[in-house]
Formats: sequence, structure tokens, C-alpha cells
Amino acid sequence: MARTSSPGFCINYKRIQAKLPLMLRIPMLIFMALLIWLMPIDGARTYIVDDSDFANYQTIQEAIDAASNGDTIYIKPGEYNEEVTLNKSLTLMPLTGETEPIILKGDGLQAGITIAAEGCSLQGLTIQDFSGPAIYIQSDRNTIKKNVLKNCNPTVLIRGSNENVIAENSMLNSQGAVAIWENATNNVVSENDIVGCNLSIVVREAAVNRILNNKISDVYWGMWLDHAESCQIKSNDIQSKRYGMWILNSSNNALLQNRIRIRSSATDITQGINLANASETTLHGNEINDATYGVIIVSSMNGELMDNAILRCTNAIYIRDADLLGIRNNSIISTGCGISMGNSSKNSFDHNKIEEGTVGLDMGRCEQNNFSYNRISGMTDTAIQISSSNDNLISSNQIENCSKGLILLDSSENSLSANRFQNVEWSLYTEAETREGFNNSIDESNVVDSLPIVYLFENLGGQIQDRYLAHLTLAYCENVTVRNIAITNDALFLFDSNNNNILENNISERFGMRLVQSDGNQISSNLLFGNKFSGMFLYASDGNQIAGNNASRNNQNGISLLSCNENTISGNAVDANAATGIWLNLSNDNQIYQNNISNSPMGLQVMHCTGNRIYHNNFLSNEEHSQDIGGLNSWDEGNVTGGNYWMDHVAKGNPSENWPRMIKGGSMLDNFPFQDESGWQ
Repeated sequence: MARTSSPGFCINYKRIQAKLPLMLRIPMLIFMALLIWLMPIDGARTYIVDDSDFANYQTIQEAIDAASNGDTIYIKPGEYNEEVTLNKSLTLMPLTGETEPIILKGDGLQAGITIAAEGCSLQGLTIQDFSGPAIYIQSDRNTIKKNVLKNCNPTVLIRGSNENVIAENSMLNSQGAVAIWENATNNVVSENDIVGCNLSIVVREAAVNRILNNKISDVYWGMWLDHAESCQIKSNDIQSKRYGMWILNSSNNALLQNRIRIRSSATDITQGINLANASETTLHGNEINDATYGVIIVSSMNGELMDNAILRCTNAIYIRDADLLGIRNNSIISTGCGISMGNSSKNSFDHNKIEEGTVGLDMGRCEQNNFSYNRISGMTDTAIQISSSNDNLISSNQIENCSKGLILLDSSENSLSANRFQNVEWSLYTEAETREGFNNSIDESNVVDSLPIVYLFENLGGQIQDRYLAHLTLAYCENVTVRNIAITNDALFLFDSNNNNILENNISERFGMRLVQSDGNQISSNLLFGNKFSGMFLYASDGNQIAGNNASRNNQNGISLLSCNENTISGNAVDANAATGIWLNLSNDNQIYQNNISNSPMGLQVMHCTGNRIYHNNFLSNEEHSQDIGGLNSWDEGNVTGGNYWMDHVAKGNPSENWPRMIKGGSMLDNFPFQDESGWQ
């Protein structure tokens, strides 16, 4: 009887035999794949280092010693305590997919990895706690990429080596980050994150290196170049506690599009970029924030600063002993002093913007500089101040919303032209101890709110009449007549100018009239009303005739004399001045008569003066009519001519006798006061 079996229990021997070759081939393919992966390509081999005894090499140096040029050493995560010397062209990196750190730890050892062979690559390692460098490069064309380097000194040292790339590493809490020394050239340091390093990047006695796109923070020095040439420092972001970049004893370096921010205590003296003995340096497109000194340039030549932004720095650009610089199109905002320059020559400043500060340009002991087409606005003190500086060109600048515009002190042969002042409280002031110090060319193309500045030097004769002027200065002029002009902005100044006629002018609600060392002038019938200080102020000026002027409602004194002798002050109306009607100090032998002195806190004050004759004046409604301190002056001309009329004093007769009026401040008396106002007429 034939047996039958269920189909589920049948064995198909042919099918099994057909599958056997495939099943045998699978392990063989896996084995061959492993052989291919470990097989050298063009002679290159791979080695695996593991500190846990699961590989042939437990130290990195063992694998290096066994390897040959061109090999790759894969390092398993773990901690390795050794100093490593790479004397072969090798690649050190983690296995693909490994995420735990590979730590090469010094614990007091000198150097982490010393690279003595060319063409090495280090990637994905953590190197820390070495007393010297984490990586010491003594060879060319090596790549250090995506490593963590910390607590070393420095993290990378390149010495006498070329064409190395240091990129995308994290460098932390070290004495220095990258040092490039001793004729090392064509190295690239880029896209590294540097945090907490004292001195981040140093280039010393090296040339043609590039420092690009690094982020540097919480450091004391961002970069330091010393005896470096033709380096490019570009697009770095530096946040420093004290110094951004120092470029010393170097030439032909380019600092481009870097951002520097200073974060320090208020007492620290901080610097953004310092160029000292650095020639042919280019600064383009940098941003510098919150430093005591934004850019310092000392003992340097042929540099260029262009398109930089310097923000919130006490001194934005500070220049000393530097020549042939080109400084253009920079933005300087919120500064104490925008540009400070001393002992420097042949520099050019153009198209710069200086806003919101105290002083725009401060120039001292400088020659042959060109400051043109700049815009200065919002200075709480002075837009441009120039002292002891000669033969400079100040042209075509826009100065607006400043307290003072341009001050020239002891400076000669400067040329001022086409400067435009708008909403400037005081546009121009000159002062000098010598004649030559006033010898400047200041033409009428300089305007204040569209009205000209007039500056006359050594004019003999001539007339200025029937004009509206923003400003008028006469320096070392004689026999000039100024008649019927209105000063719309500043003041009328006379410096060392004699025998001029100043007649029938209106100088009101400005700064009044100022005479300095000017003698024998006729000053008559002028309106000096509501000025910001005294209506008329004379210093060291003698023998002037001051007659028939109205010096009233000024914010200091009506008429002031300091160290002035033998002047005649007569027939003036001096009313309602904020301090004193007529004020004399250290001034002798002046005649003051037939003036109406009224409605001021003090009518006439005489201090430390002798020989002044004061008579036939009306003292009306002053809080205190007179005061004479520390001098010997006459307040009357005797019983025939008499003294003065005092509104608060009772007298009998014109003049009176036996009705003396005491002068406050000493023993002076008006012995013969008048009973009636103008009783002498």
C-alpha cells in the first residue's frame, strides 16, 4: 500500500541544493568587503587606536610609529595621556559615527602633538591641559580642523612653517589661541571659535598669513601682529576685555571688515585697533565699539582708513607722529573726540561723518593736512579746534548742530574755504600770542546759515558797510571803518587792531563785541542788546573812545574792561544787564561819565583799579548802584564839576555839598552828588 505524506512535510532536495551556493556566498562577500575596507589604497593603510585594549594600539604614538606616510589613524573615544610626535604625513581622526570625545590630556606635559612632517591632518580631537602648545607645527601644508583645544599655551603654535590651515576649531581658556612665528608664511587661520584666551592670535616675524572669519570672545587681546608683513585680517568678530588688535612694527597689512567690541569696566583704558610703527596698513570696513581709543595710529605712514564705523569710543581716531594717511568715508558716532591728531603732516581726511560727540577734530602741532568734505554734527563743545598748526587746508566741510564751529589758536597760514555752518552757536574764533598766529586765509565762501564770515588780517584802511554778516574779525588792522552791519551769529572781534571806527552796528543776541589789545578805536552808536555774555568786552586795550552805545539786557555785563587803561566811556545807555552795568578790573586811569546805568544787580563795579574818574553818571534803579574794591579812584570832580546822580540818595544842589554818598566796598565817597538826574546839564 503506497504511503502518502502531507505536502507540508515534503522535502524539496532540488530547491535546497539550488540555495546552497547563495548561502555560502553571503559570508564570503562580507569578508571580502572587510578586506577591501582595510586594504591600502595606493599604499595607504588605516590603524585604530583604543585606550581600552580592543585594538592593536593603545597609544596614539604607537600607531604613528607603525604607520607610513599617507596612512590614516582612527582613534576611538577615550583619554590618552601622552605627548605625540607626528614625523610622518598622517591623518588623525575619529572613526565615522563616533560622537564621544577623544581626549589627549597633558596633565603637565609640554606639548600635545608636535607635527614635524608635511601634509598631516588632525580632525575631531580634544587636546587639553598641556603647559606648552596643544599643537606645535614645525612643517608645511598641514590641516588642523574641527578640534577642541583648551587650557594650553598656546593652543596652536606655527613656527617657521608655511601653508598650514587652522580651521573650525574650538580654542578655550588658554594663554593664547594661535601663534604664528619666525618666517611662517601663507598660513590660514579661519572660522575658529576662540573663548577665554588671554592673547588670542599672534603673528610675529611672519608674512603673508591670513586670519579670516574667526569668532573671538572673553579675551584680553584679540590679535597681536609684531614685525608682520602683508597679512590679511578679515571678517573676524572680536569681543575683548581690553584690546582688539595691536599692529606693531609691521607693514602692508590689511584689516578688513572686522568687528571689535570692548567689554570692560569703566576704569580700564581700552583700545580697538592700535597701529604703532605700522606703515602701509589698510583698514577697510571695520566696526569698533565701546573703546577708550577706537583706532590709535602712532609713528606710522602711508596708511588708509576707509569705510570704518567707530561707535561709542571716547577717542575714536587718535593720531600721533603719523604722516601721509588717507582717512575717508568713516562713520564716527557717539564719541568724546572724533579725530585727535598731533605732530602729524600731509594726511588727508575726506567724506567722514562725525556725529554726537564733544569735539569733532582736534589738531595740534600739525602741518599740511587736508580736512575736506567731512560732516560734523551734534558736538556739545567744538566741531574743529586747531592749535599751533600751520599750512592746513580746511575746506568744504558741513558743520551743524554744534556749540562751537571752528577754533584757531596760535596757528598760521591755514586756508579755510567753503565750509558751511548751520545751527552752530559760535562759528569761528581765532586767538594767538603773535602776529603770525592770525595770518590765515579765511574767505567769504565760509558761511553760517547762508551768511558770510568776514576775516580781515593786516588791512590798512577800507570800509565794511551796510551788510549782514555771520561773523567779523579784524586782526592787526588799522583805519578800517565798520558801519551799519548786523552780526547774525557770532561777534565782532578786534585783535591788535588800532585806530578803527566801529559805528552804528547791531550786535544783539549773539556774543557782542570783543577788543583784545586794540588801542585808539572809536566805538560809537552801536546796539549791543541781549548778548550771551557782556555786550562789549575789552582786554588789554587802551585809549579807546566808547560813546553813545546801548549795551543793555546782556546776560553778563553791559560793558566790561579787564586790564584796560585810559579809555573814555561816555554817553552810553547801560540798562537791565544780568550782572553789572559797567565792570572794571585791573584797569586804571579811565574816564567814565554821562552814562545812564540802570536796572542791574550792580550798576558800576570797580575792582583793584586806580586813577579812574567817575562822574556825571545817572545811577537808576540798580539793586546796588556801585562798588569800589581794593583801589583808589575818584567818584567826583570836585565841588564845581561835581559827582554823579544817585537815585536812592538825598542831596541838595547840583552839585551838592555836605551830602556825600558812600561807595560800597571801601572808603571811597562821591563828595558832591547831584540832586537831580542829569543835573549837570
